[in-house]
Amino acid sequence: MARPFAILPIFVSMIVLFGWGIDSDPLRRFGIATVTMNPTSACLFLLLGLGLILRDRPQGAAEGGIFRFAGAAAIGLAGIVGALKVIDVTAGTHIDVDTLLFASKLGAGYARPSEMAPNAAICFVTMSVGLLMMGDPAERSVVNAQILALVVALISLFALVGHLFGVDSFYVVATFHPMAAHSAASFLCLAIFILRRTRRRALMAPLSDPGPSGRTSRALLPAAIAIPMVLGWLRQEGERLGLFPADVGVALMALLTMLTMVAMIWQTARLLLKADMLRRHAEARITHLADHDFLTGLPNRGAFMQKLASRAAAWACRPGDSFAIIYMDLDGFKQVNDRFGHAAGDALLRDVGGRLMGNAHRSTDFVARLGGDEFAMLLDQVGEADEAISVAARILADIPKQFGPAGNDIAIGISLGIAIASSRHCTAEQVLAEADEALYHAKRTGKGRFALHGFRDQQAGSAAVLARPAYA
Repeated sequence: MARPFAILPIFVSMIVLFGWGIDSDPLRRFGIATVTMNPTSACLFLLLGLGLILRDRPQGAAEGGIFRFAGAAAIGLAGIVGALKVIDVTAGTHIDVDTLLFASKLGAGYARPSEMAPNAAICFVTMSVGLLMMGDPAERSVVNAQILALVVALISLFALVGHLFGVDSFYVVATFHPMAAHSAASFLCLAIFILRRTRRRALMAPLSDPGPSGRTSRALLPAAIAIPMVLGWLRQEGERLGLFPADVGVALMALLTMLTMVAMIWQTARLLLKADMLRRHAEARITHLADHDFLTGLPNRGAFMQKLASRAAAWACRPGDSFAIIYMDLDGFKQVNDRFGHAAGDALLRDVGGRLMGNAHRSTDFVARLGGDEFAMLLDQVGEADEAISVAARILADIPKQFGPAGNDIAIGISLGIAIASSRHCTAEQVLAEADEALYHAKRTGKGRFALHGFRDQQAGSAAVLARPAYA
């Protein structure tokens, strides 16, 4: 994406040199009603552009080192020529390096010869140093290259604005030759080349960020530069053509600037809102995945234990408001995986998860997949064991007894263990351990049934596992 900014100065310089060769003033001006570009300046732009292309050779190519050296030499030569012109201007010497090409045509038809502008010479030196430093992997060198590119961009913008609005002091240094508009545009392209090539590092890193801040800044920066220039030019042209007086032009420009700023702020707010909504959605999705099983969509073990711990803590404050846990394990699940594959096993788990949710009739019931083929249900505000037994009976009746195609199906089912909160429980893990114990008893006594873990009374201090047959 950065290479076109190196090619454009080459194109401009070749047109200008061709114009000098055939003595065509429109080509030397590049079709712009402004001063001509000095032929030496055109050659320096050609050197800088070709130098960048040569330095862009693939690093792994065998001849890449030679091309990169040639590119650095071309860039350095452009800087040296620019420095010689700066010496001429500051020290009063007469090296006159900018009069070596087309010397007989430089002053023909003009009040003074076409020379290299002092601000253009400074830009050539600055740009050459910046382009050479850009290739250094050190972060400090990249920062310096970006700063030099910004300096050149500022000088170029001054010159372009001066040409656009007819302010000579923006592009003319004292009594010296002015910088041509197409020279300023070429310098601006080279500055953009450096900034884009190093866009992920140092000063440019915030602008290249893929997030909302980077996208917003990339959208606003071009508008912040172009819109004031366009509005100012329209105001100036309107006054020049007599469409409105100066005071009306000022008022119109102020009004249009306000409306433009409002539109830009609204657009920025819209982009930021969209990015914020995407972020919230992503955060909600991450939170959901952290607390839920990706296969069944049910809460996972962590979410269940957190819910159980919260319920146990509340029960400790109000022992009369009891609760129950139904611990469940599928029967025949391993055979389903072995015969039909894990995809079939996943389908079975999703089906069972949906059926369990269908049997959680109260809003306070909490169903979770603890892992593998194990599920659990937390029944809140259970007054007596019969309520938990009724839910277990419904689950036993709802879970299918066969799985697979007709004639090749497998006997499946579910076993359940029930634990009711009692004064003996100190932690949520103890309640779950008792439900697990009851589940183990149900499996050991024949599967496809449930077992209730209960206590006779607090005074007796004894416990017994009570097994009951499955409800068909």
